[in-house]
Amino acid sequence: MKTPKLETERLILRPFKEDDAINVFECWESDPDVAKYMFWTSHNDIEKTKEWIAFELGQIEKQDWYRFALVLKGTNELIGTVLIYYEEEVECWEIGYNLGKKYWNKGYTTEAMRTVIDFAGKQLKISEIVGRYAKENPASGNVMKKLGFSYEKDIPYECNNGTVRREGIQCRLIIG
Repeated sequence: MKTPKLETERLILRPFKEDDAINVFECWESDPDVAKYMFWTSHNDIEKTKEWIAFELGQIEKQDWYRFALVLKGTNELIGTVLIYYEEEVECWEIGYNLGKKYWNKGYTTEAMRTVIDFAGKQLKISEIVGRYAKENPASGNVMKKLGFSYEKDIPYECNNGTVRREGIQCRLIIG
């Protein structure tokens, strides 16, 4: 199934477009604070963001990768991204998310992920999902708790393309 367009009360979740690159770069990809607990590193060059967008455009038709651009309904601002994909390492579907710093602590991630989880259960027939986060990032853990994820185990957690190792937590959500 092609990555669909979804909606929440405040957000439009849609596939990325090529012309999103500048907004993505300015909103979060160039911000080291956003990348601090991510598997990727922040971009110091718009060309890296364009490459990332090109990769994402190539994923839109895939059956195991659903990344959504988060857009505010009221202003049409691109504010972040959420993702559900099949992760071979844990042999399960996994979620990921990040927002531009200016949009933190407003409930957008939880709102978007609830809709993605509903899509995953109803349309993709997924019955369980894994989420992982760095212990030093309790805000991400709070999102998972609000979504109903339960602690599964402590794990090693790599950030910034494996150059930073942290302690992490793996959680699991059973759908249905």
